[in-house]
Order: sequence, then structure tokens, then C-alpha cells
Amino acid sequence: MLCAYGVDVLDPAVSLRRVWVLGNRLPPWARAGGEEWSGEMHLLALIADHLANLTYITLQAYGAKGVTKPKAIPRPKEHREPEPTPTPPQQPRGWAAVAGQIAAMDNVRVIRQ
Repeated sequence: MLCAYGVDVLDPAVSLRRVWVLGNRLPPWARAGGEEWSGEMHLLALIADHLANLTYITLQAYGAKGVTKPKAIPRPKEHREPEPTPTPPQQPRGWAAVAGQIAAMDNVRVIRQ
């Protein structure tokens, strides 16, 4: 908080609510192990890429020579948690489970008496 806002959170004059509000509004660069870009930064980069592509297409439509296709703004690599490995399906137990699987097959007619 001190780096981003100049507020010392150890000062007794600063309330817990103030610390909470400032913590939720920390810029991405000030977060511990945080994001490199915020959502707004991703949207701005996307808008810039689309604008560059539209400019390129417009110049090509009017016959401009020597115009190269624009490259996308490089984005930071997103940190993603590894996906958990899927658990294997449980094998049926007992005759009732086997009968249920057979009844679920196509072209199997179940008659209950």
C-alpha cells in the first residue's frame, strides 16, 4: 500500500476498511505475484490491434503499396493453474449395475414384470 498509495497500513490511524478498499483497488503492478496486465489493459491492446487491422485493410482497399500487415501487441503470458487429471470412471459393481448398463444400450428392450 505504501508503494502504490503512500499509505502505511501499520499506522493506527488507518482503519481496516480503508486498508480493505485500497487492497481491492491495487493496480496490477503492485499486487504480490499479481497480474502483469489488468483487464482494461487487455481490452486496450485488443482495440489497438483491431484499429491497426482496420487501417491496414482500408489502405489495401485504396491500393496503397508497401503496406505491411500489422503485428499484434505482445501480451504477457497468462499464468494458469494446471488442469486436474480426470479421474477414471468407476467400474460397475454387482449384477444390478451391469444390468443397468445393458438396459442403457441401443436396441435393448427392457420388460418389467
